[in-house]
Amino acid sequence: MKQGQVKRKFESFGFCSSNPYDPRAQQELVLHISNLIQKGNDFTIKMYSWMKISILKQKIHKTTKLDLADFRILYKNQELSLNNQDLEDYGIKNHVSLKLMARKQGQQLYFINSIHNILEESKKTQEIFQNAKWAVEGAFMKGITPKLTDFGTQGTYILEDLNHKPVAIFKPYDEEAFAPNNPRGMRAKMNSPGLRQGILSGEGVDREVAAYLIDQSSGHYHNVPITNYVQICHPAFHEAEEYKQFQYEKIPIKEGSFQLYIKHDDNVGNYGSGLYPSKEARKIAILDIRILNCDRNEENILVRKKKMNQPIGQTRQAYDYFLIPIDHGYAYPDCFKICRDEVVWYHWGQMTQPFTQEEKCFIEKIDPIKDIQILREKVKLREICLRNARISTTLLKLGAQSDLTIHDISEILYREDPDELSPIEIAISKAEHNYDNNIRVPKGYSNFKEKIFSNNLIQKSLEFDQSTLENQPRPKLGQPLINLEIIKDEDENKNLNNDKKIKNTQQIQLSDKKLARVGSQQEIKKCPKPIEKVWNEDFYSHVNFFLQQIIDSKIQEKFQSPRKYRARYISEEVK
Repeated sequence: MKQGQVKRKFESFGFCSSNPYDPRAQQELVLHISNLIQKGNDFTIKMYSWMKISILKQKIHKTTKLDLADFRILYKNQELSLNNQDLEDYGIKNHVSLKLMARKQGQQLYFINSIHNILEESKKTQEIFQNAKWAVEGAFMKGITPKLTDFGTQGTYILEDLNHKPVAIFKPYDEEAFAPNNPRGMRAKMNSPGLRQGILSGEGVDREVAAYLIDQSSGHYHNVPITNYVQICHPAFHEAEEYKQFQYEKIPIKEGSFQLYIKHDDNVGNYGSGLYPSKEARKIAILDIRILNCDRNEENILVRKKKMNQPIGQTRQAYDYFLIPIDHGYAYPDCFKICRDEVVWYHWGQMTQPFTQEEKCFIEKIDPIKDIQILREKVKLREICLRNARISTTLLKLGAQSDLTIHDISEILYREDPDELSPIEIAISKAEHNYDNNIRVPKGYSNFKEKIFSNNLIQKSLEFDQSTLENQPRPKLGQPLINLEIIKDEDENKNLNNDKKIKNTQQIQLSDKKLARVGSQQEIKKCPKPIEKVWNEDFYSHVNFFLQQIIDSKIQEKFQSPRKYRARYISEEVK
């Protein structure tokens, strides 16, 4: 009878109905709580395996002062939602880590989701990204809103945690410069020409993610912060009045880039360039050449200082400097109209120094074809932008093999005068001319089949591949083997073309009416993108040939034989 009273007493306090005097149940458990709502405030709780989940939640409530409805507990990505279950029922054992994260309220639609994860599969990177998301989501629930920065030309928002410390930087698609919902007043249709030549509005988010993908494929050599696609719902984001009529939700849902905030001391502009180690400075330059960055100014290179061991007798503290590149929305343009003054590191003394052996090994391992394939699979970039990035990376590899410095490579890549073509632009125009006219690739620069015919008309009519013949359907009985076309006069062809244009315009008008019924404002307001052109390996072989010629001439200019001067007189001190 006495044991039964004790049993009912334990049940009334939320304990399990099993025998508490069992030696298995008397074992104390130490649970490590990873607090993802109040970032940095992790703690431990002591419990027993026969205790219920409700007791665990009450102890967390007393420790964190959070309401029971504002948090949820996860163990191995499973929520501990059943309050009447024991810890033992969920398989919770001693020294187990539980995650405490924010709960999405039913009426509040403030949330943050990943659209498609492009991060690598390492647990550390995934956990850092998830913890940042949960910290921002918990701040949304407590009324902490995204803050629009005071500078810049687009909508850039700082996302904070519960302690009002910055966690990430969010940039929406539709709030870029000359995008429909730009908060700075520079509004236009999507895919309109942007502030930089070769980049359209609404393409900056993809370029932010692409720069991190390139760094991720290189083992994080360039220290680009973690960047991923997200979808955030919050009323603090900007919505233009003309677009609110098409919003069926009261709270706007934005898609954009989510880049983790990196603690830093200052930016590059507030220090002298001579303080930075050569390795750190050239890391930034190598990245900008690989992604063909159009805007590398002093504010988008962060500086982080680390104290060095102070030698005996030295009173001044010495620091080691680390550089962190951010803001890559103006990378991957569709042209090479970039001036030397648009990259801040061009005038640094570190760029005139030769590559170290470590840097040469890193550049040699870069595979531009593999980089393009990764970007083509995970990021939406135009084909000409990928082509230009491959050419600039090829120039970097050829220059490093020929012992050129970054200063020499940048003189080939960038314009000295905004109105004059750079050497690489001249090389690409020559390669396009040879490619369009089917001129053979010089020996040693082509690993492909040589073209037999030089005439365009003969080649297009007679040149064929075996794969195309295999894919064609076989003719049926009674069907002619060759489809003949009737050649008509110019007047008859004009009439046929006019009829086709009328039919096409009717089809376009019908499609616009369908879009208007659905209410898809973004599809109607988009500017049409230019038709993409495809380049094969013969074109790149021509480019490599002309780039090598430019590099050879650069080497001759650099290592000219010194002129011999005769001394006019010999001073008395020398005598």
